[in-house]
Amino acid sequence: MAREKKKKEEKTEEQITAEQAEKEIYDEDTAAAEEEVAVEEELSEQEIAALAWQQEKEGLLDQLKRKQADIDNLRRIGKMEQAEAREYALHEFLSRLLPVLDNLERGIEAARSDQDVPSAYIEGLEMIRRQLLQIFEQEEVSVIEAVGSPFDPHCHHAVMQVDEEDSEPGTVLEELQKGYRHRKRILRPAMVKVCRE
Repeated sequence: MAREKKKKEEKTEEQITAEQAEKEIYDEDTAAAEEEVAVEEELSEQEIAALAWQQEKEGLLDQLKRKQADIDNLRRIGKMEQAEAREYALHEFLSRLLPVLDNLERGIEAARSDQDVPSAYIEGLEMIRRQLLQIFEQEEVSVIEAVGSPFDPHCHHAVMQVDEEDSEPGTVLEELQKGYRHRKRILRPAMVKVCRE
């Protein structure tokens, strides 16, 4: 009996050892599986982080491009405003010179009609007038043609309307004061007399 008992104990020890071996293998398999899941989770977290970083990078690049475009637009607008300011300053100056030219032309006409004024004075006034007109020409100032042309409210300022049978209605009959244009802008509209419609 003692032998049978010993055999049973040996079997039990063998069973316990086998069970322990199975348990160790199971524990190792479970640990390996958990480690694999942890590695996969870590990889997916890294991938998620990489995707988030990539999206953030693209967003920042987009913002950078927009800011660069804004800066380029501001530079372009600034240059246009500077050019317009220079042209407007010149426009104002030329507008203020027009009465001087008008008075000079009136003075020349008055000097021509007065017999007591020496011809040298008249020639001197003519030279000044030509010089002033030459400066206007260099700055692209031109006279607005009025007499005989159709009335244009952008270029002409009608101060009188008269009935004229020989002229077409809306035609400029007489120019009372010259009008001037600086490049495309009107410095001063011509004051005109228009045929009534």
